[in-house]
Amino acid sequence: MNRAPYRVQKMIQDLNRDPKAAEAFRADPEPTFDTYKLEPKERILIRDGSMQALCELGVQSNLQMKFRFFTGQLMGGGPPLANYLDRLLRY
Repeated sequence: MNRAPYRVQKMIQDLNRDPKAAEAFRADPEPTFDTYKLEPKERILIRDGSMQALCELGVQSNLQMKFRFFTGQLMGGGPPLANYLDRLLRY
């Protein structure tokens, strides 16, 4: 059984519950990655932070939204909603 989704989901839940941990994650995610023993591919997908990357990891949809919310500025350069609207308006 692949434990990656559990490790990733547990990390997102913990970061969502602890604002100080989330702030530390935004500053430097590597210690958090080490704590949860994430593999290189998982780290790359989490750094990407896109819905597609999180789906590939097997992250539940409600946790995807939470993750994108508290990492929006780190991962996307702006709030997730603004990025989404920007993409919609391009087409």
